[in-house]
Amino acid sequence: MLRPVFILALLCLLVIYWRQPSSSSSPSSSSDSSSEDPLSRPKAAQPGHSQKSFSSSRTSQVSKRTVAVGDLHSDLPQTLAVLSLAKVIDADGNWSGGQDTLVQTGDIVDRGPDTIAIYNLFDKLRKQAHDAGGKVVNVYGNHEVMNLGQDLRYVTEEDYASFGGRQKRKEAWDVRTGWLGKMIYNNFNITHVRANTVFSHGDMEPEWARLGVDTLNFLAQEAIWESNYRHAPIFQGTGPIWSRAQATQEDGAKATCERVEEVKKALGVHRLISGHTPQYRTGKILSLCNGGYMVIDVGISNYYGGHLAALEIIENGDGTENVYALYPGGKRLL
Repeated sequence: MLRPVFILALLCLLVIYWRQPSSSSSPSSSSDSSSEDPLSRPKAAQPGHSQKSFSSSRTSQVSKRTVAVGDLHSDLPQTLAVLSLAKVIDADGNWSGGQDTLVQTGDIVDRGPDTIAIYNLFDKLRKQAHDAGGKVVNVYGNHEVMNLGQDLRYVTEEDYASFGGRQKRKEAWDVRTGWLGKMIYNNFNITHVRANTVFSHGDMEPEWARLGVDTLNFLAQEAIWESNYRHAPIFQGTGPIWSRAQATQEDGAKATCERVEEVKKALGVHRLISGHTPQYRTGKILSLCNGGYMVIDVGISNYYGGHLAALEIIENGDGTENVYALYPGGKRLL
């Protein structure tokens, strides 16, 4: 009779013993990650996954690079030299800028022999940059508009010959049927905003800035399609392809900077970048109004002295920006 009772008591003791916590375990050991089922962890804790907030933090630290070059005026060797200086092409003239953005502020044509070669170069780079995650932006200069409208006073004989004569050149520049006219019309705008910066060929005046970038580009494209080159208001003297009001400080330094501030406020940008007014006497980028306005036409073509310079804007991950002038001798903070 005692044997079954003894066995039952022994079983009870064993159950009590096994239910006691292990002496090597802490009270919180049940929440320790080492005892978790790996499949139940948040994705951030799993190998090969990154938490969304961490990924965003890393992305915010990546700098974005925009480079801009001014008037090229049908000089291919100088064009290749300045794009190499800007580190957006390699020794073979192919895109090497990765995810960078290149902005060219117009006047590729006139005063030299290499019109076809340079437009074809930019068309190639535009496609290569797109494939690499970068971008090439072209802005109309007054010389593009002049040539589209058959104002040919600055075309050289070498330029005519490269097209096979005057008639073939005229046909090529037609925006409806010509290979070059269509290329330009489909890829150029009168202004562009990038990196908190508005780019235009001539100076951007407040009255035009208040219309907004989209409206300005629409007005320019509409006028070109309708062949309204000589009478469209946007192509007149105060428009974004012709104005030199800021570059020459025609109203004085104070009034110029006040107008620059008006444009910046209207477009929500930090700075204005123009070409058009060649700084061939210095060969340097002109910076006015505490860096709020710059002219990057330094006279790149040999017609204007063969000066090399490019503008570089670095957008930092913390929201700040650094602006540099790139010269053959090195880069300078502007």
